[in-house]
Amino acid sequence: MSTEERARATGAEWLARMRWGALAIQAVAILVATKGLGVELPVVPMWSLVAVGALSNLWLASRANRAGHLGAFLVLDVVLLTGLLYLSGGPTNPFSVIYVVYIAMSAVMLAPKWTWAIAGLSIVSFAALFVVHVPSEHLGHAGHSGGFQTHLYGMFIALVLAVALITYFVSQLSLELRRRERALAEAAERTHRWGQLASIATLAAGAAHELGTPLGTIAVAAKEMERRARKVPGGEVLAEDAELIREELERCRVVLDRMATAGGEYAGETPSSLPVDALFADVRTRLSPEQAKRWVTTTDVATVEAPKEALLQMIENIARNGFDACDAGRVSLDVRGLDRAVELRFVDEGHGMDDLAVKRATDPFFTTKNAGDRMGLGLFLARTLVDSLGGQLTIDSVTGQGTTIRVVLPQVLRGS
Repeated sequence: MSTEERARATGAEWLARMRWGALAIQAVAILVATKGLGVELPVVPMWSLVAVGALSNLWLASRANRAGHLGAFLVLDVVLLTGLLYLSGGPTNPFSVIYVVYIAMSAVMLAPKWTWAIAGLSIVSFAALFVVHVPSEHLGHAGHSGGFQTHLYGMFIALVLAVALITYFVSQLSLELRRRERALAEAAERTHRWGQLASIATLAAGAAHELGTPLGTIAVAAKEMERRARKVPGGEVLAEDAELIREELERCRVVLDRMATAGGEYAGETPSSLPVDALFADVRTRLSPEQAKRWVTTTDVATVEAPKEALLQMIENIARNGFDACDAGRVSLDVRGLDRAVELRFVDEGHGMDDLAVKRATDPFFTTKNAGDRMGLGLFLARTLVDSLGGQLTIDSVTGQGTTIRVVLPQVLRGS
């Protein structure tokens, strides 16, 4: 369904809802007049007009996105209301105030030309009732007799019902507009973030391509250095250093491979059921031996539904941020099941962040570490992944007391 069709369907749903309210007012008015106030009215024709309105509204509700122009239904409502007023006193009927309800609906939901057309039709219809109508002794201004008192009661009831319907309609529509504004703002923010991510992915892929050749050259030189060092007496230490260089280069190659593919694969990676213990183990292999000793993990769920590589990268990035923030403290990850969701709670025993740093923590290229230590993309990428999965990421931190990052990911329940 296109955006225009969705907007038309939403408008039809709102109009159907409000027409039910107007029809309810008409039905209550007939019942109060005939049963409560003892007014004699031609109830069969009047209930027939109400039935026509109800049938048209059922048709509107069942064909929300194919019902045609909504103004036609309000024109029908004005005609039906005029018929009801014709049968029950004409211009002396206090329920003529319902014309205002239809004009208010059209002003909010339709183009100005339709609003003016419906307002004009209402004025002409009401004016015609001065010329031709079925008189009603009880609903008219019958001097100081009981009929005038009945007319006052009718005016009060009509005003209360009309005001209640207009108030409900406008207030609910205002809430809906505010919800749409928030949704549009969130969509714009997501679009901006995905644009930033696309730029970063392009940069990462280019960097990975450009760095491949010099890293390969360094690897060859390190291998040759190691080979020659082992032939020189006392060159074992130099050979070990060369071997360490080759190992670190291999790590760089793995990271660059992930950088080169992350921009495309993560965005289209299919979520799957991932064993939580296996995730813990995979992240542990990516940490240094010293960090692995301070990596504490607990869980009360067996699996989590998410894209594997993207989730692994997110956990690794947040964990490394935690280790960077504390020299010797622990970094823990606790995974807990929620209602149709799973929570990943990261806690570090580091130096924490101030309020400004917390607000900017998920911005791209923002970091509280030395400029050469990190690029400041870990939390930005984590936030982007969480948003794409419809989850939430919150950060709580106090300077000197560590940081807690809470990630909630919705889960698709199998068989539900």
